Amino acid sequence: MTSPADEIIARDIRFGIEAQADRAWFGGDLMMSVVVDALAVMLPEGERFFIRSLKHYAPDIDDAEVQAEIRGYAVQEAFHTREHEAYNAALGALGYDVAGMEARLNRMLGREIGPVLRLMSTCAIEQVTYSLARFILKRPELMDAAAPAYRRLWRWHALEELEHSAVALRVLRAAPTGLAPWKRYLLRVAVLNAVFAQMIWLAIGNMHVMLRATGVRTGLRTRLRLAWLLFGRPGFLRGLVGPWFAYMRPGYPGGGGAADAGLVAEGRRLLRDDPPAVPA
Repeated sequence: MTSPADEIIARDIRFGIEAQADRAWFGGDLMMSVVVDALAVMLPEGERFFIRSLKHYAPDIDDAEVQAEIRGYAVQEAFHTREHEAYNAALGALGYDVAGMEARLNRMLGREIGPVLRLMSTCAIEQVTYSLARFILKRPELMDAAAPAYRRLWRWHALEELEHSAVALRVLRAAPTGLAPWKRYLLRVAVLNAVFAQMIWLAIGNMHVMLRATGVRTGLRTRLRLAWLLFGRPGFLRGLVGPWFAYMRPGYPGGGGAADAGLVAEGRRLLRDDPPAVPA
């Protein structure tokens, strides 16, 4: 039986980012904006990968509740893909090499791996996005100074990531993978660590690509500022540590649900109280 916090709600909202493109949308801070944009540029291709990974196993799962979660997940991610494609179009209009950054991600996602590893990769990446969603919603003041369209988009995305954060792991438990539980656990953890390392490497590379496009020299001073934003304040990467350790637990059920009910409620309130940038 699901609780209201477990409910997956597909919200068809358009944010109009492409018409309001801004290099320094994060309160006028270019480098803070670049840190978030470096992740954002990877999302459309990633979200398509997630949907394919889960739908591959859907015909083999008898659990009606998991089937419903896959459908809800796919609709949410389809709306995310649409809005992040617009976001990437805005990044391209600002002079960033979106095609090059997407190509690097596609080389990672396009490797010849079987459906089990694709599903486990999806679980791992969803743990990254879950971590960042918690980071955003636990610090609502962080987005207060952001440009309105960007603020609303990221709060919307964070909320829906929390709502569906456990779906991929539920599919992994229900899917006929043919793996003994201990093998599934060890492989799940190994994939998490590989994916975390690759995503951080890609994101940092994207930050340097974007900063060079703006004319910022990526010398020692810039690198120290990036390190402070990632590990100091606000600490985007530092926020991954707790969920990373949680994922290591055997039987980890995934995020969201009762444990994150307060954050889900806060996310829904923030989204409700913030007027839409562009009507759906």
